[in-house]
Amino acid sequence: MQRTYSRKRNQRRSLPAGNVSEDSDEVVASRENTPQRPRKRQKVEVEVVIRSPTKNNHPREAIRNSSDEAPASASSATSKVYTRHSTPEVSVSCEVTPPPRRHLARSTTTPIIEGSPQPSSRTSARDLSHIFSSTTDTAKSGPSRPPLKAQTGVARRMLARSRTESSVISINSTSESGSGGVEGPSTHATPRKLRTFRSDHQLGSPSERPSTPSPSRSRVLDDVSSPPVRPSIVNTNTNVRTYAGKSRSFLVALPQSQAGSLGLASHSAALIEDSGTIHGESQEDDFDMRESYTELRERWGVDASEDDPRPVSPVRASPSPKGKGKKRKGLREEAPVKVLPYGMTNDLKSITELRSKGESRRFLDEVGYLFEGLDANGALGVRRGSALEIVTKLCDIDFARRAKTTDFLGRAWEVLREAGAGDGDKVLDSILAFYAALVARDLADLLDLASKSDFAPTLHRMLAALERTNDPLWLISTNAGSAELKAAGVSKAEVLQLDNLQRLVRKKSGLFEESDMISSRLLVSHALAAISPSAHTLSHLPALLHSLHAELHPLPSRVHAYTSGLSLFPPQGPSSYMDTPSLLHLDNCLRLLDSYLIGSWTIPPEDTSSQPASMDQFRDQENVKALVALCVSCTIIQLDKDLEEYRPVAGKCIETALRVLINLTHDDVPWCEAVLDEELSISAIMHLVVMAQRQRRLLEKRLNADEADEDIDEDASRWLDRMCLALGLLTNLVQAVPDARVAIGDYQLDFACPGKRGCIRGCRCPGRISALQCLAQVYAQHLASASELDVVVRGHMAILLGLLMDRAPGNQRILLDALPGSSDREKLGVLIQHAQDFTMFYVTLTRKMAQAQSYVHDEDLDAEEVEAEAGSGDTLATRVLRDSKGEAVARSVIAFLGRLRDQGG
Repeated sequence: MQRTYSRKRNQRRSLPAGNVSEDSDEVVASRENTPQRPRKRQKVEVEVVIRSPTKNNHPREAIRNSSDEAPASASSATSKVYTRHSTPEVSVSCEVTPPPRRHLARSTTTPIIEGSPQPSSRTSARDLSHIFSSTTDTAKSGPSRPPLKAQTGVARRMLARSRTESSVISINSTSESGSGGVEGPSTHATPRKLRTFRSDHQLGSPSERPSTPSPSRSRVLDDVSSPPVRPSIVNTNTNVRTYAGKSRSFLVALPQSQAGSLGLASHSAALIEDSGTIHGESQEDDFDMRESYTELRERWGVDASEDDPRPVSPVRASPSPKGKGKKRKGLREEAPVKVLPYGMTNDLKSITELRSKGESRRFLDEVGYLFEGLDANGALGVRRGSALEIVTKLCDIDFARRAKTTDFLGRAWEVLREAGAGDGDKVLDSILAFYAALVARDLADLLDLASKSDFAPTLHRMLAALERTNDPLWLISTNAGSAELKAAGVSKAEVLQLDNLQRLVRKKSGLFEESDMISSRLLVSHALAAISPSAHTLSHLPALLHSLHAELHPLPSRVHAYTSGLSLFPPQGPSSYMDTPSLLHLDNCLRLLDSYLIGSWTIPPEDTSSQPASMDQFRDQENVKALVALCVSCTIIQLDKDLEEYRPVAGKCIETALRVLINLTHDDVPWCEAVLDEELSISAIMHLVVMAQRQRRLLEKRLNADEADEDIDEDASRWLDRMCLALGLLTNLVQAVPDARVAIGDYQLDFACPGKRGCIRGCRCPGRISALQCLAQVYAQHLASASELDVVVRGHMAILLGLLMDRAPGNQRILLDALPGSSDREKLGVLIQHAQDFTMFYVTLTRKMAQAQSYVHDEDLDAEEVEAEAGSGDTLATRVLRDSKGEAVARSVIAFLGRLRDQGG
């Protein structure tokens, strides 16, 4: 239809006189019901006559206008538009062609499809004016509604603009009362809602509307079990009005119930369909029945998705007490959880994971410049600066925490290796060693980094090339002179960078104490000692032995200097680096060697033959003398007040050295003979046993005097460990070499010897007694204690005393005279009882350890690895056999003591 906005005189000139409606009374009545506005422009009212088929396929006409009139009949097949002017004497009608109807996306009523085939027997429409006249009279006699507020100029212009958009559906003006006044027979009814939705209380439910359906319609609506199939909708209008069509981003759908409040009631009424259902009401029902997001999630199964990359394992019900877990009848088995292959799931499910992923990506973007600076094609100074910046940032706890959550540590290792670190550059090699030590602070991070193929080989290769004379960080820490630095290949430009690096390691890394001497080989051995022993292979053993030999070399000369009256370690100076060992590095190397000796390294079967050769070579290089000198040096540090700052590391170092010596001398005659040939060995072992017992008793007295302190208790436990290790080494020597009995019986010392300089090579105290008598005193002091540890110690010492008396008549008399008791038979009986208790404890302990190791061994190794382990020289069966030998030795000692007791009785 077409609107015209012009003055009265223009319209009067344009309208022909013959088109004036003859029904002037009706026009005047309609004009009187229409509110007048004091405007210069005329008020235009539009009446639309629409043809719709009836039940019997006869056309009918319904008239809708903007007033509250009932529809009037018409016999014309075309639509007539009556334009009524504000003047009562003018009424113009003209025939226009109705615009084509637009398709709707959704409808709840059966549409009128124009152009559908009509039966051939179709006749012209009958005059049904009397039916509509009665309806009109009934509608007029009802209660009148208040007139709607006239449209303002702005609203009219907005609505006129919307009509010009091609995407906006044209809406014909009608009356609410008129739409609800006619109810025809229905063939397809709108299904009733089965349940209410959350939006019903806001927009109003269909049951609350004033329109009352007819009885015939009610019967149809009650049957909702099988809703009718809706045909495709074409050429129908909708009650949803938007502004500016699709040119706006946000289009708000307005329900029918809110049209009056917005002043759009005259434009929001729908057409009367063939079934008598009001189209506007059905559209409003469709709007109210819109599902919420929660209902849509339930309908589409969003929460029940199977995209979870970590599917929850099905919960297995606990077996019933009666059925013992058997399957009961009638219960349906739960379907197994489907696990999709990798790449077919969505890995990001929560906002926490998304935030973590984004934070990790931003972190890698922030440190990207560091990786760019380590480009292998870049300048050497830029690479060194970027590498130093990486280790500097890793000293920050927050940065290290963020680096753990990303792949920064692995990428940094790869980039450092590509930049040339580990290939001979002094600065880059030292930074790489420091980087490995920083990662070793967390064993989980170190495990990931050690899984890389070149981690352990690179560090072992660097360790083999480092010595005191060419270690750059060691030279800087010991204040070496410029000549020594130049001889080591350190330029003046590198001195500043190395000095900053060693200060960073000492003060900000938290790896060592500020008083510790920092070296590159210390950083490398620290990282190697922290990783799993299985990461080392037999090919790494030569580098370890070389570094250990180089570090042990100055110790014998330093012990000799100490006995001569000099200090154990030379004061710092330009040449002090040559005679000063690194105790921390020694402890790391000894721990690595101990792990190799107990069979924790990965040794292929083809390399088993080279193991004895490597250790024999290490023994021939006078390393036994150096190991004994290390034990003596650590004992001196424990007694000398001037060396108190070295006591913590010296205590750990002496324990590790004793473990290595015990493993080396276990059932190995050459090593036992090499240890006995060293003049300081018996003196060092006996001084350590006596001093450990004396220190432990002093600490126990402090604990009994209500001076309870965790540090005191820990120190007492450490001294007990050292005494047990020294007794174990002494037992290996006596068991393997018969001459050891004589050597121990001939050595004399005072039980209260303070360990002065003159007593290092042999005790010179006036109260000297035989070493056998000192051992008997230690044994006697453990007899009065009921502690479990003391029970084990006195049982071990009973075995040792039996070994010392076996095939040594002189030792028998000395020990029996020194042991507490009234007679030799009683003394031997006590020894036998303690030896039997220790043997039972030893057998039980070794069997449990063997079972635990075999269980772990079987769990960790597959069939191929088990076969490979079967061919190795130090298998689990071999270690169990060695333990069984210890049991045999203990039982033989018990048998000897029994025979000796019977002979004396």
